[in-house]
Amino acid sequence: MISKLQIYLVKAFKHPLLCQRWQGVFVVFIALMLLPGVTVAQKGSKIRTVIIDPGHGGKDPGALGKRSKEKDVVLDVALKTGQYIKQNLPDVKVIYTRSKDEFIELHRRASIANENNADVFISIHCNASKSTDVYGAETFVMGEHKNQANLEVAKLENNAILFEENADDEYGGFDPNSTAAYIALSLVQSEYKQQSLSLAQKVQTQFTERVGRKDRSVQQAGFLVLYRTAMPSILVELGFLTNPKEEAFLKSEEGQVYLASAIYRAFKEFKTEFERDNSSPVKLTPEEEEILAPGGRQNVKAPEPQVKKPEPKVAVRKATPKKNMLEYKVQFATFPHEISLTDKRFKDIPVLWSYLHNGIYKYTSGNFSTLNEAVNHQSLLRKQGYADAFVVIFSEGKRITLDEAKIIEKQQLNK
Repeated sequence: MISKLQIYLVKAFKHPLLCQRWQGVFVVFIALMLLPGVTVAQKGSKIRTVIIDPGHGGKDPGALGKRSKEKDVVLDVALKTGQYIKQNLPDVKVIYTRSKDEFIELHRRASIANENNADVFISIHCNASKSTDVYGAETFVMGEHKNQANLEVAKLENNAILFEENADDEYGGFDPNSTAAYIALSLVQSEYKQQSLSLAQKVQTQFTERVGRKDRSVQQAGFLVLYRTAMPSILVELGFLTNPKEEAFLKSEEGQVYLASAIYRAFKEFKTEFERDNSSPVKLTPEEEEILAPGGRQNVKAPEPQVKKPEPKVAVRKATPKKNMLEYKVQFATFPHEISLTDKRFKDIPVLWSYLHNGIYKYTSGNFSTLNEAVNHQSLLRKQGYADAFVVIFSEGKRITLDEAKIIEKQQLNK
């Protein structure tokens, strides 16, 4: 069914005052919107399934070095990455989009992830450049390209659709060499962008600090393999096959082991943080459990309209963000939707506060000016049964990391 927004856009791009260039953008954007929608993937508190996607394959060799092909290098690294995950994280199911030298369409790769309710999608690639001097690793997320170099990387990877027989039907006439097409593609925003950026940064940190690769940083661009995925998704560029020295490293067994273990460590760190941040020791209602279950968001019926009853007047010590100072709180629960601070489940929790983070409502107790005070309060909450309670830090109402808090503390001491 075509939405009102889609009908509006169809009328808009036909308007005579709209310039020819933006008419092209709207044409492609509308085509993208009319494609089959993504399937809602699992949105629970655990990461149970990861898709490892070796780029290219079969009749599509990808980037070419003097002595190697992208499709072969990325397959070796992908299989090693999956093996490390299987060995060290037995609770995670690993699914490959391909495990041998075969051609898999870009749209099919995303479908594999969505159909399996995957929690993370990692696409692995190698880069190429006209200059043999260019080298280094970079990791991409779906978004708008900020420079010509990022656009060229997207074009290089999206050219894989030229090997597909029904590309026009599958991608709405998307031209992988059209700048207008990428402007339109960038308008398709993912609700998992922040999580994707977090995972991408962890990969880059591992590449640079553990493997010693040149850091080309986290980038954004329009990749067809990413835009249909309904979960945190990244595209990793291991390095440049067109640089002789880097090609030798990418092709070597040692290099592939280092790169695969780096991706594994980044994934493990992301998984640990995600599950810590989204743990919910507070008992959920049956309705809440249904929402968080795999596919649950598609099956939950809208509640019947009800007359809102006034909430009982209960004395709640609600902490509010204080300006220009650090606040240490203890997070003890998360929910898929907002819960009143007067809920009976919180009756024994002092100094309540809630905030929205990565699409999940999170609840904290306490409001301290030092880390030690918060850690002591964390111990008390854990004794009350909240075994997964942990300290979170805020500055001017925004959640920050411990490293960022240390920097702010140092700056305050120097004032």
